[in-house]
Amino acid sequence: MRIYLLGGSGFIGRHLAQELERQGHVPDVVRRPYTPDALRDHFAKSIEGGEPYAICNLAGASLNRKRWSAAYRREIVRSRVDTVRAVSAALQSLPTAPTAYVQASAVGYYGPSLTETFTEASPPGNDFLARVCVEWEEAAEPLRALTRVAILRFGMVLGRDGGALPLMWPVFQLGLGGTLGHGNQWISWIHVDDAARLAAWVLADNRLHGVFNATTPHPVRMRDFTRTLAEVLHRPHLTHVPAPALRLALGRRATLVLDGQRVLPQRGLDLGFSFAFPTLEEALRDFL
Repeated sequence: MRIYLLGGSGFIGRHLAQELERQGHVPDVVRRPYTPDALRDHFAKSIEGGEPYAICNLAGASLNRKRWSAAYRREIVRSRVDTVRAVSAALQSLPTAPTAYVQASAVGYYGPSLTETFTEASPPGNDFLARVCVEWEEAAEPLRALTRVAILRFGMVLGRDGGALPLMWPVFQLGLGGTLGHGNQWISWIHVDDAARLAAWVLADNRLHGVFNATTPHPVRMRDFTRTLAEVLHRPHLTHVPAPALRLALGRRATLVLDGQRVLPQRGLDLGFSFAFPTLEEALRDFL
């Protein structure tokens, strides 16, 4: 099956393309602009060839590349919502619908908490990231009338070639790593290979629809995350970066490391998905 990847040149998209190819599918990375006309032309290739197709939408402005000015906060929302609407408009004008539409979201949907545990059935939070995720997911609602729709709420995706880990790894290798903030905040994470396998599974299995948390069954607190990384690298865990310093350096986006939530992949587990790297130590050792 041909699977169109929007945002397919990014960190998760690259690994998903490799996984889809390994499973015998044809990943087709769709480049910008993501306008209804351009997307319709891409999807029409499959219809003209009589082949089934699916769509995986990972597109959206980076959360950690720039400071969150008012203008960039608008771009974070616009880049996500407008792309979903463009996909919907493109599909409305085509005679054949995809077998599935799978879209990224994030565990920020639930809002931060030190004490609660969240599953796919939990309600949304009310901070900026939660509102982004709610609007992002709601934009996909019209697609449910056309095809099977699934939402993947990603936690922190770990890999050597993208995400947060390449920024942390060299600091810890030098023996300068330590806890960020008070250390009690939760990190709901997933190895990038498991993230790719989960997305490929949801794309291919016609039984699967609705929301799936793309996190492992074993979230950890920040202090345990940084201690485990130091132990795996055989380095000391000595430093502590206080929250005010992080807020000064990062601005509003400091919430990405100072706030978190304990999220479980309940639906994936219930429906039979198995993780190759369920624990943090296993995942980090795979990157050595």
